[in-house]
Amino acid sequence: MKRIIMIVGLVLLLISNNSFAFIEFKQSKNISSDTEQARGINFKPDGTIMYITNRKAGSGAEGQKGQVTQYSLSTPFDISTATKTSQTDLLGSDASSVLKYPHAIEFKPDGTKMFVTAGDAVASVYQYNLTTPWDSSSAEFEARHNEGRTDIKHLRTLAFKPDGTRMFVGGKDDPPTTGKIKQFTLTNPWDLSSGVSDAGLSDDLSSAEPNLRNAQFDPNGSILYIGGNDNDNIHKYTLSTAWDITSISSSFTTFDLNSGFSQMRGFIFVAGFTRLYVVDDASTTSTILEYSPSCSVITCSDPSDDGDVKAIIEANVELSKLVIQHITLPIFHRMEWLRRHKNKDNLSNFNAEVDFTNEKLSKLFGNLKSSKKKIDRSYDSDDWFKWSEGRVSLGKTKLGNSSSRTLNSRGISFGADKIKKEDRDTMYGFVFQYGVDDIGIGNRGTKLKTDNYSLALYNTKLKDNHIFTDALIGLSVLDINQKRVTEYSNTLKGNRNGHQIFSSFNFGKRLADEKINFNPSIKLDLGYTKLKSFNEKTLLGNTLEDALGYEAQNIKSALTTIGLLIDTSDKMEDKIINHHGRLDYIADLSQSSDAEFYYLNDQSTIYNYKVDNKSKHNFKIGYGFDVSLISGWSLVGNFERFKSNGKGHSNDIYLSVGYVPTDKIEFAFDVNDFENTNLSLSNKLDRFDLKMSSNYNFLSDIPDYGAKIDISGKF
Repeated sequence: MKRIIMIVGLVLLLISNNSFAFIEFKQSKNISSDTEQARGINFKPDGTIMYITNRKAGSGAEGQKGQVTQYSLSTPFDISTATKTSQTDLLGSDASSVLKYPHAIEFKPDGTKMFVTAGDAVASVYQYNLTTPWDSSSAEFEARHNEGRTDIKHLRTLAFKPDGTRMFVGGKDDPPTTGKIKQFTLTNPWDLSSGVSDAGLSDDLSSAEPNLRNAQFDPNGSILYIGGNDNDNIHKYTLSTAWDITSISSSFTTFDLNSGFSQMRGFIFVAGFTRLYVVDDASTTSTILEYSPSCSVITCSDPSDDGDVKAIIEANVELSKLVIQHITLPIFHRMEWLRRHKNKDNLSNFNAEVDFTNEKLSKLFGNLKSSKKKIDRSYDSDDWFKWSEGRVSLGKTKLGNSSSRTLNSRGISFGADKIKKEDRDTMYGFVFQYGVDDIGIGNRGTKLKTDNYSLALYNTKLKDNHIFTDALIGLSVLDINQKRVTEYSNTLKGNRNGHQIFSSFNFGKRLADEKINFNPSIKLDLGYTKLKSFNEKTLLGNTLEDALGYEAQNIKSALTTIGLLIDTSDKMEDKIINHHGRLDYIADLSQSSDAEFYYLNDQSTIYNYKVDNKSKHNFKIGYGFDVSLISGWSLVGNFERFKSNGKGHSNDIYLSVGYVPTDKIEFAFDVNDFENTNLSLSNKLDRFDLKMSSNYNFLSDIPDYGAKIDISGKF
């Protein structure tokens, strides 16, 4: 028991002393073949180019001269993919002013200017113009600011305020007993030639690091990180006034780099402070080391302020409603079709008037002529009527200050229904749907792809007074593949699962007329979605960098629709063509949904984003047609536009194919060595049995065929 207490106490002590692994080592790259005296380091903001300052190979005065070595990274910020592309001498205005003892390197945000510190006897900052932005091989000397050795003996650190109006330099005394940061005001931003004036000096920072190798501010200028080769650690200070070094705190926090190297020569945080790179130069070996800092080391950006993160969460809420909409609408299209065609189909193509003196034959052909008129009532309650519907949907959404979204959705439904034995005014059925929803987010490549599988049971009833009621209930399974691309091109992926239960109730009346029919209705859609928790994973390897973990999320949805469907039919000899249009007002009564998430490298801080119902008032208009053939096949098409009040829209196209058996017809086709070929058709019409047959001999030189009709009946 005492041993357990001691272990727990030791862990707590390590945490309180910041000795815990808040900065995690990821990988390293040996660049000794390029230089043995690497110093400063920097990156192009997109991570595709890395810059290393170094001394030239050689001894004496030649070995003091500075160079910048440039690398191309095929994978942004992945130093294992770095390839040397150039090595450029850092010249001055003449041969006598060549940059010596190079160290820190910085760039103007547009990549047109480069600044490098010189730790020689003058202690200077050199300014270069890059004729090709971000290409150090195109550097041309422009200006030099000489600091001298009054306050700082060896100039090694360099930083700028983002607007270029303030410059910060630092280094070490000689001997290294003090370390200070000095700030300057620039008359013209990013220009050392137009005037540089002193603006203050920090307190002594040597208690943290007397042998400074670099210093870097956080994006807000309220935190300063320093590091050096006295203890090879990172130290964190705060500033009470942003970008004012004279307001730096006297206390600091130290983060141990676990002695992964022996001589720190430079460091830099990049990619929104999610990556830390350190230059190590030990004897004749130069190495770049990569670390992943936790939010305890840096001030992590609030992911709930990230437009793409907010859009992902909003899209998941929208998606829960879309999946329900995409499974319920085909069902309601089917039930509308059934109402339009109930007891109405007159698909008979027996339109010739024939006068038979034989009463029985007259009665037979009278039955033939009218056999289709009451086709619905002749269905056997054991018959299943099959149908299918395909869907394509395109849309665009923009909500608040989240990233815009584009929607590409498609799906297919397969269903079957039948008449209820006890109540022939009622039909019930089931439908299975598979759908895919692709949602593009922002302009960096963030997206969601969701595969959804749904099963629903439905029921529709049309009474003799033309009042109808529809109801359905169903379940869905969601498989969400998420891809998020950060501002600094880090790609994170994850897979999330979800489940849904939903139901819909529709009540209305069919106002039938000979030419046009009106179908006013009111509908309620309810849904409950549960998204499981999941973690993102970066594509850069085994790292938690930028990765978020999402807690389980519950989404409740409720929509009320007041609509009017208008349809009219055009009856022809062998088909019926129906045209219909709709206008719906949809009130979204859904509750808000809270999403909670956190950085995987610092799970102590939980972030929250609340998705409010921002599209309460919505409208839908649509046009459709259906063609019903005498064979029992039907083709239905619908175009619908969903408009969210000021927030976005979607265009939906539905195509449906159905089959309703018209009667009990049997076909037979026999071939016997091509000599005796028979085609027969049998059908039962009322009390009569009708059989028609024909034969043909393909091999006979003389046409040999025949046909006969058999009619029988019981009286």
